[in-house]
Amino acid sequence: MRRPPRHSDEALTGTARAWLRKLPSGRRPQQLCMQFPRLANLIAWHWSDPVQAHELLDDLLTDRRGGRAGFPPAVVQELRRLRDYNHRIGEAEQPPGYLDLLRRIWPRH
Repeated sequence: MRRPPRHSDEALTGTARAWLRKLPSGRRPQQLCMQFPRLANLIAWHWSDPVQAHELLDDLLTDRRGGRAGFPPAVVQELRRLRDYNHRIGEAEQPPGYLDLLRRIWPRH
């Protein structure tokens, strides 16, 4: 269930803007930011934790409840690029097997 809307859902936060500046230009999700700033803010908030960011992106890309309309194709492509990039930087920053170890310790519910 989604929380009640906030004013900050309508525009990018400072955290999201800083996150976008740190991303390589080809990875910046422009359509996501324009069409779904609330989600861009959420991703930016979780980006520093590779496991949380990956799970969030995976949840956005997978319809587990059924019946969702889904995102426009351009947004789906940006979310996939972010998920792939997050996976690569997570592997580069962590020892081998780190993400798998965390997933075993904190399994999804």
